[in-house]
Amino acid sequence: MLPEPPKKHPGGGIEESEEAAVNETAEGEPKYGGTLRFGYGTSIATPGYTPMATANAYLYYLTLAYENLITYDNDGQIIGKLATEWVIDNDEPSITWTLREGVEFADGTPFNAEAVKVNIEEYQANSRTETANVKSCEVIDDTHIKMILESVNSSTLESVGYFVFYMSPDVLKNDRASLDTSTCGTGPFQLTEFENNAYAIYSKNENYWQEGLPYLDSVSITTVTEETTKSTAFQAGEYDMIDASSPTILQELDGAGIYLTEKNENGMGVGTLGLIPNSAIDSPWTDERVRRALCYAIDVDAINAAFQLGTAQLTDQWAAPGAVTYNDDLNHFKYDPERAKELLAEAGYADGFTTNLVTVSTLSDAFTAIANMLEEVGIHCEIQLVDGSTQNQMYMDGTWEGLMPHWTTVSPDLGLYMGRHLDYDGAYYAKGIQHPDKEMNLLEEIRTCTDETERRNLEKELQKAIYDAEEGSCLFGRPLYISPSIMYKYDYVMNDRAKEAFASAWDLSGCWLDK
Repeated sequence: MLPEPPKKHPGGGIEESEEAAVNETAEGEPKYGGTLRFGYGTSIATPGYTPMATANAYLYYLTLAYENLITYDNDGQIIGKLATEWVIDNDEPSITWTLREGVEFADGTPFNAEAVKVNIEEYQANSRTETANVKSCEVIDDTHIKMILESVNSSTLESVGYFVFYMSPDVLKNDRASLDTSTCGTGPFQLTEFENNAYAIYSKNENYWQEGLPYLDSVSITTVTEETTKSTAFQAGEYDMIDASSPTILQELDGAGIYLTEKNENGMGVGTLGLIPNSAIDSPWTDERVRRALCYAIDVDAINAAFQLGTAQLTDQWAAPGAVTYNDDLNHFKYDPERAKELLAEAGYADGFTTNLVTVSTLSDAFTAIANMLEEVGIHCEIQLVDGSTQNQMYMDGTWEGLMPHWTTVSPDLGLYMGRHLDYDGAYYAKGIQHPDKEMNLLEEIRTCTDETERRNLEKELQKAIYDAEEGSCLFGRPLYISPSIMYKYDYVMNDRAKEAFASAWDLSGCWLDK
């Protein structure tokens, strides 16, 4: 078979897509000025140094000040951002990027091929798996760079194009430490005030490359972890927009009938919540039979009814039911405490054992109910409450003991999204789980497969290898449900793109306030 010729991909017109978005959502001419006040449930400790900002929840901060090579349109399709087109050569293998001309960082440093190279190497120095497949970067000229790859990998385009946010190379060279609490990107806003776990204020980047943008003077993000407090403040007019996930709050705001809601309708980037055991630390959780017992012991329907008011979509895999990578043909888990006890006895724990259940306060009620279910089969849980920052550090370092919440991003590309947890050096949870040969070989096959049909079949094999009720390794424990995550806003907030495709597509450069 002849090698596949290099493929040239036009990046799409970012200006055109934004103009269409404005026309679609707004009536009248955009207005300059004002501050968008956003109440948000997640804080960020290092808003400026992007290689350390690994959680998807941080993207609402990053996209204000930083940009990537590619983004997504309203339908979740890849379009260009700082790149205008790219050529994929699976024979070499490599990706050659054409970069957007005339772009500067906030400090006036040119965005060019050398800046891309410096940032890729900075991510690699921080062991980011998204850049692990890049062997080297060859600067062709200011607007062209070739990334030589270690191997053909179907996920590399998105992983390097989407998850790398570009920082000024001059700031990296001269003042790395200051980037923990300041920003210097190409984005429409830059951080001007910041207090961890409290607020972040971003002001207009006067050096922004898109002419006439942004419209807003500033964006203020206030950290509000308690949903009732956040909703009350929103309804009192203290915020223009909030995120919400509590079903009680969702019903309350929907029932008011005066707020606009924005949901992720195309399924790209939706998240799931589950319960993951640490199988890397010597404990009963190293035995896959114990992990399967966990899955049989949890009544997900009861959890949904009690804590999501029956509104959550349930799933038992790394996909939503009906998605192209969801495997209907595996053995599905059902609530069966007796089967859980049998598995524990087979593993040598007929009398049960004691374990930790690490969680944050917002999940304490639901996880206490789960602990009671586990108690019924002999798994005694000692609940350990931690703050969000501590929890984030635990799942990045793999240092939690026992069980903890498992948040995932669902996307058809398991090689990329599951790989960020399953890969040996994955960004999340990876250091706290085992890496069996079967699962790792399937992950590698998925990443190197260039035929889409074959890749989908391999992805379903991987789902079965992990989530099958009788044979699965249950590395990620028990998925509970697809997390509801909705943005509520007042009708004067125009063109915010809050829930288009994924958090990384949140682009406030064209947002304006009609008041």
